[in-house]
Amino acid sequence: MGLIFEYLAIHQLLYLLMLELDKREARLLQKAIDQWQQDQLINPEQAQQMQQSYQVRETNIEWQTITLYIFIAAISCALMAFGSLVLDEKWIEVIRKKLSLTDGIIALLFALLTVFLCYSGFRRQQQQRSFSLNQELFWLLPILSTGVTVVYFGKSLQYLNGNYGLFWLLATLTYGVLAFMLSSRLLWTATLLCLIPAYVKLTYYVSHDASWFLGMNLPCRLFVLAVVMLLLHRLALRNKKYHALQHITWGGGWLLLLLSAWLISVFGNSGTWSEWQLLRQYQLLWWVAIYTLLCAAVIWLGIKLRDPLVRDFGVLFLLLDMYTRYFEYLWDRTHKGIFFSILALSFWWVGKRMEKWSKARK
Repeated sequence: MGLIFEYLAIHQLLYLLMLELDKREARLLQKAIDQWQQDQLINPEQAQQMQQSYQVRETNIEWQTITLYIFIAAISCALMAFGSLVLDEKWIEVIRKKLSLTDGIIALLFALLTVFLCYSGFRRQQQQRSFSLNQELFWLLPILSTGVTVVYFGKSLQYLNGNYGLFWLLATLTYGVLAFMLSSRLLWTATLLCLIPAYVKLTYYVSHDASWFLGMNLPCRLFVLAVVMLLLHRLALRNKKYHALQHITWGGGWLLLLLSAWLISVFGNSGTWSEWQLLRQYQLLWWVAIYTLLCAAVIWLGIKLRDPLVRDFGVLFLLLDMYTRYFEYLWDRTHKGIFFSILALSFWWVGKRMEKWSKARK
């Protein structure tokens, strides 16, 4: 009886709100109503009333696509303008000479600009609570201004005798704090993108540019970083502020993990190019076996968690594994037409499976 009253309460709430749902949400709700009716938790009249308590929102996909392309063009132009105006440094040098500005003063001015942009974005965010692509892309401006701030701050300190990784880390921390405060996906993406060079540069600086750090070459170090990212992701799920950003870390962590593992399967733990060239292919077979098992485990995990992203990553990198092994071991021994026929069939099969999965999710 308690379940029936709960469903009736949901029905009354839907009826009062007259929800507008997109097609995917409407299908999901319809399946739930059908299941409740099949389990005899509600009668046909109640099911009909619940079906009439919502309406399907019509969306114009073409306009959404055009809008997305326009925003992509805006980002591209902004990045090119940033490269021409800031990275070229000519206009900054002109201003520096006319006003006798030091690198530290320029860093301070851009830091104040970052604060102003973040405050303006926060005010815009308060006025429009729902997610907006326009609002999200606004954070590109503080990302660029923060980058200039860190660069000129590093110049003012002469990068502490070449410790560039420390300033990459400073940019990472700045983007991370701003992303949490402002719940910005774009700022969090910038955080993760800065984290990788910060980590790489710091490990090279600590090891005095040696090929290995704690016995690991670069791909092995990146694999460790990916594992740490995924572990921290699991710990951060308890934080409500992190919920809007979690899928970026989750996807980025798995991408970095599988990409670095693929590099390990190719190069092993070789520190230099010349050392790798001296290796025989059979010496890397155990790395290949581990990577293949890893891809299979990722596919299994994606299916178990019902996570299409993880599952699809596993399938794509398993295919990449197969093609890599072909080029390594069979390229000179098989007919090229047969290879590309197999390649075409495999891509067709992957496309067919993904189309089927995408339809099942709708």
